[in-house]
Amino acid sequence: MVKTLDRYVLKESFKFFILALSTFLVLFLVIDFVSNVDTFMKIGLKEGFLYVLCRLPLYAVRVIPIAVLISTMVTMSSFSSTSELIATKALGISVYRFSLPIVFLGITASFVSLFLQELLVPPAIKMAKEIRFPGFEKGEKELFVSANSLWFKSDDRFIYMERFFPESGEAEKISIIKVTPDFIPIERIDARFGKNVKESEWELRNCFVRNLKKLSVNFQEVKHVNLGIDKKDLAFSKPEPETMGIVELFLLVNQLQKIGYDVTPLLVEMYSKLSISFLPVVVAIIGIPLGVFNPRNKKGYTLVIAALLIVAMWITISLFLSLGKSGVLPPLYASFAPVFLFLSVGLILLARVET
Repeated sequence: MVKTLDRYVLKESFKFFILALSTFLVLFLVIDFVSNVDTFMKIGLKEGFLYVLCRLPLYAVRVIPIAVLISTMVTMSSFSSTSELIATKALGISVYRFSLPIVFLGITASFVSLFLQELLVPPAIKMAKEIRFPGFEKGEKELFVSANSLWFKSDDRFIYMERFFPESGEAEKISIIKVTPDFIPIERIDARFGKNVKESEWELRNCFVRNLKKLSVNFQEVKHVNLGIDKKDLAFSKPEPETMGIVELFLLVNQLQKIGYDVTPLLVEMYSKLSISFLPVVVAIIGIPLGVFNPRNKKGYTLVIAALLIVAMWITISLFLSLGKSGVLPPLYASFAPVFLFLSVGLILLARVET
């Protein structure tokens, strides 16, 4: 009997999950297409449709927690209103045991979210960028952008610009580190100002050139270097954080740490991808008591509570991630603290449920 009940609960929750997921995905796709329709008229409507479809895995990662929360609340509320939950209690089955299939759904959704973030989202976002900016070819260069600062790899050099202005091609506080194949630094150039003067040639001003093998320092007022990339490439190369997987970020962090870069923003991005994958389980635990507390199955109650909870979660997560990227909080704490905070809320609410 218990196995039959598990299948029934899982079937009902999965039905509402698919309905909520498909509804929000279609909504996101329509909004994205309409907001970029001017661009799609230039590159072609066919490419426009392909562009929004490539962003579908990214939208799925963002929508999965919302769909799990809504499906959990609606399912539990529905069972409460039809007295099925009361009947199972009379048979000696607690609310915890009754809702176990819903928790299983949340765990499964978490694994799906992690799979999408690691294997599907990065190549899909890169493909979307190639469709929208067909003239740009990234080649061998790796770029990362955080706020107005950026760094990129060009051949055997790592280049960091604290502030970059795409319109003028100017940059402030530039560091260029040349490394061996084993990532051992052999030369470092620090310049206060820089400007892209011609193609991939940059003019650096107020430079300190350090030879790390001879341990010598040389000051140059003006120095011209070829960075292998121009301002147009950098303007088109502002990737979204979703363009890199967790493993790719991990390897990149290890490389940059060897040459002394501040990898705090990258660590926050890497840990946040892991923490966001746990959200479906967290919202499932929160949604179970909230659904039980709505025995009359009021649709408005479910939608309002779900909307408020989702907004509160994303505001809290965004706040902690911002504090982490700015260095106020440790990256690991900034990424996982909101998840454990809302998990604690869910466990407290769940403990107050009459079983």
